[in-house]
Amino acid sequence: MNQRGNRNPALVELILVLLFFALSSVILVQVFVKAHFTSEESRAQTLGLLKAQDVIERWKENPGEPEAVFTPEDGWKETAGESGDARTFLMSCTGELELAGDGQEAYEMRSELWTEETEAGSLYHIRVQVIGLRDQKIQVELATSRYQAEK
Repeated sequence: MNQRGNRNPALVELILVLLFFALSSVILVQVFVKAHFTSEESRAQTLGLLKAQDVIERWKENPGEPEAVFTPEDGWKETAGESGDARTFLMSCTGELELAGDGQEAYEMRSELWTEETEAGSLYHIRVQVIGLRDQKIQVELATSRYQAEK
């Protein structure tokens, strides 16, 4: 008597279970990778916001003398601005938003300064950006102004 109808289904069930676990693990790996990148971006935004606020607070002490804040010793380099009347300062940063050495650059801090002269005084403006070098995405952008009356 031939018993073809009574095959053991354990092997088929085992293959289906392994397939289910393989697909589930692929999905979980993708979720963890996305969570890692989201966490990294959030961390960069938080650190960038703190650094940008620090730069602005130091600039507010004396907006007419940006050389006191944007010193080469701190890693700042003055470059040609996008518009003729603005001054632009750049600093390369690591992933921790500290001054970067050669080959460690992950972010760039850009500070743009410009002044509007009026009869009664000067209106100083600053815009600070933290830009990711990997994707050129602006992580943080802060801008403020300060008015100083003529003496």
